[in-house]
Amino acid sequence: MKKQKQMIIKSVGEENGVFEGYLSTYGNTDRDGDIINKGAFDNSLAKKTTVPMCFNHDWNKVVGKMELSSDDKGLKAKGTLNLADPEAQNIHNLMKMGALDSMSIGMMVKDYEPIDAKQPYWQWEIKEAEVWEGSIVTIPANEQATIDKVKNAKQAEFNEKKNKLVSQLNELAEKLGGKS
Repeated sequence: MKKQKQMIIKSVGEENGVFEGYLSTYGNTDRDGDIINKGAFDNSLAKKTTVPMCFNHDWNKVVGKMELSSDDKGLKAKGTLNLADPEAQNIHNLMKMGALDSMSIGMMVKDYEPIDAKQPYWQWEIKEAEVWEGSIVTIPANEQATIDKVKNAKQAEFNEKKNKLVSQLNELAEKLGGKS
């Protein structure tokens, strides 16, 4: 059964449309009454870690990509908007001004149990799901699934080079008997 879950975007990088956050979090009850268990996306991620980023789950409006990984908190997403696409540019502008601040996961639920057996099609404990796409949408279902890091590609590249250089200097200092 196809199910959609959502997250909030706190902010978006001014350049390059790159952002990070949680597309879904584990263990909390969302506004739909569903709970996604830790590890629910592991099998899906073993097959594919990059999915299309759509607008309002319209598979004909792919506006970028999401790179996914899982940790103890939930399903992490690094989103990159395709700013060469006028629609993605418009979405980016709306995100920067706060008019669009949420995302939603499009997934196929593979294994679940109803939280209330008398209402089997509402309020699920989701044990396994296959991620199909992530979408930028208007209203989030999961209030804990938020963007926590905004990057622009140039700053990310600079930070990566800086960290590598600091690491090399620390190694050299240790070899020379000094402290970093």
